[in-house]
Amino acid sequence: MSRRAFLNRPGPTHAALAAVALFLVVGTHTRVGGWNDASRLAMVEAIVEHGRLWVDGTYMSRFTGDVARIDGRYYSDKPPALALFAVPIYAAEAALGTTFRGDLPSAYYWTTLLTVGLTTLAGLIALERFLRRILPDPRWRALTIAGLGLGTLNTAYSVTFSNHPPSAIALLGSFLLLWRWRRNGGGLASVAGGATLAAVAGLTDHGAAFYLPAFLAYLVWPGARRRTAAGFVFSFAAALPLAAYAAYAIALSGSPIPLSLQPGLFDYPGSYFAKGTHLTGGSLPHDSLAALLAYAGLCLVGYRGLFSHTPALLFIFAGMARVALHPHPRRAEAIVVLVPTCMLVAYYLLTSSDPGGNAYGVRWYCLFMPMAYVFMADAYQALASATARAGFWLAYALSVPLALIGALDPWLDPTPYGTGFSWVIVLRSRGWL
Repeated sequence: MSRRAFLNRPGPTHAALAAVALFLVVGTHTRVGGWNDASRLAMVEAIVEHGRLWVDGTYMSRFTGDVARIDGRYYSDKPPALALFAVPIYAAEAALGTTFRGDLPSAYYWTTLLTVGLTTLAGLIALERFLRRILPDPRWRALTIAGLGLGTLNTAYSVTFSNHPPSAIALLGSFLLLWRWRRNGGGLASVAGGATLAAVAGLTDHGAAFYLPAFLAYLVWPGARRRTAAGFVFSFAAALPLAAYAAYAIALSGSPIPLSLQPGLFDYPGSYFAKGTHLTGGSLPHDSLAALLAYAGLCLVGYRGLFSHTPALLFIFAGMARVALHPHPRRAEAIVVLVPTCMLVAYYLLTSSDPGGNAYGVRWYCLFMPMAYVFMADAYQALASATARAGFWLAYALSVPLALIGALDPWLDPTPYGTGFSWVIVLRSRGWL
């Protein structure tokens, strides 16, 4: 076999995609994980079975406290995109006689698999096709797909009805479309598609808003072709879904601010978030620099740490930083990911004191992981020493079991199991430690 034929053979990448697909089919849960997924599913149930948005009286509403009260009725406080995507799927299930009230395990499994799982797999397929442009070796493409699909926090949340993998995949798709336009001669349809996906990511996870200015700057930076037209198309295409979201919020609350960022909507008897307590993004809860630094340690390297749950990212980000700071063919793209990612992490560190409730790791960080893994091979090549490269492979190997442990129970309440890393608590809950 010639070297060119070897490098173009699809076997390794197909095997990686098949492994992720098998994991999604086998690993998708059949039970409600927590308030986060139940809140969205209550909205799905309300729309399909009752033709309304408020969730009062729905079966799924009994499993959640993530609700806002407006004019005496309760609504899911979550960004609506994921629930709306699930509506036709659940409508088909209900038409066939499978409902949350009648058969929760089956309804939860199929709604999750066909919404979150299928979106995850489609995103990985799109990524593999894109990587053919920059990674001719199929082994690296397979390692990238396997590492992202089986070795990150997105792995853990892809088997529950969570907004994090779909929003991360939408943001990844946006980034890849804009990259194709700038580097490979795609038309303005790629810009419009990228803008729409970025906005949809924001309607699924508010943190995606940090990437919109960076993506726009990438299009209009000096040297880009047709940058004025691209900037206009991007701005217009992104504005439409965002305007629809603002109209949704206005129709419900009278304000264009997302429901989850309006503390007054949670000030009702029995609310866990009364008077803004525990709400992320609405205040600066740390009373000292020492408290902020301790919280940053918890979220980055401690019990809930980004790098203690996906250690491969420590090496990927280190390599990306080297790519961004030195001449490299993909320097601009690395900067476009790194700058808003640092802003997003800083925002959550500054405006939260509880890293995502009862959740595996810091679930908010799922958003940028697929984009970071695009640079995995570049990051490895940028590592300067044999010791660093050996550390990379060790971290890559550790990331997979840590992610799969999280997939066992990503919404586990740690209270009965003591303190420790999220993966330790999950193993304790299974009686394995």
